[in-house]
Amino acid sequence: MKKDLCHKLLHKAACGHLVQGLVHNMSGPLQILSMQIELLGLSFMKLKKDPANVEDFLATQEQKLSQIQEQLDRLKSILESINEIALDSSIPININEVLKKMLVFWEGDLKFKHNVPKEANLAEEDLVIFAPPAPIHQGFCALFWAVVPTLVEREGALFLRTFKDDSPNVEIRLENIPCFPAEDPFYEVAHELLSPYFNFNVSQNVLRLKHVS
Repeated sequence: MKKDLCHKLLHKAACGHLVQGLVHNMSGPLQILSMQIELLGLSFMKLKKDPANVEDFLATQEQKLSQIQEQLDRLKSILESINEIALDSSIPININEVLKKMLVFWEGDLKFKHNVPKEANLAEEDLVIFAPPAPIHQGFCALFWAVVPTLVEREGALFLRTFKDDSPNVEIRLENIPCFPAEDPFYEVAHELLSPYFNFNVSQNVLRLKHVS
């Protein structure tokens, strides 16, 4: 694959590949929102009939509004992860946020979502690099595309870690997988897109990416 072709098509292809699961993941929050809005309407009707219970009403609605906000945040996260970012000008990018969105996006693979244990130990501080968003997002999308089918097929587990020494670092460790799928074509695409910004180091089942300062 040529880099310019991947830049244009990779994320769109991933969206098509995961569309059924992504729709499923959005349906749950939408159903909960619909139910909560219906309950909210019923509560207002009861309040109109008996205004004296306003304190009980407010206490109950605070909890419902919190649940509604939680589901809205979930939908926002899914939609942001789907949105193709194609900016070519360098801007500050928080690598922690990129990884969070990739996890949400690739949960469109429902076997990955439900059957693959995942742990993300992300640095508390923002790990900011200056780079064009397009190759960063496209590159991590390709990297996940190399990893997810392997994890599903071999019943592995995924561990993500970010930290900072003299520059931001990303560590991707695969459990129950003997070696990182560095021969996968999507890994090669990821390497092509990300190597101007990160040094790659593969050791057995672990990939470490260190930002090139």
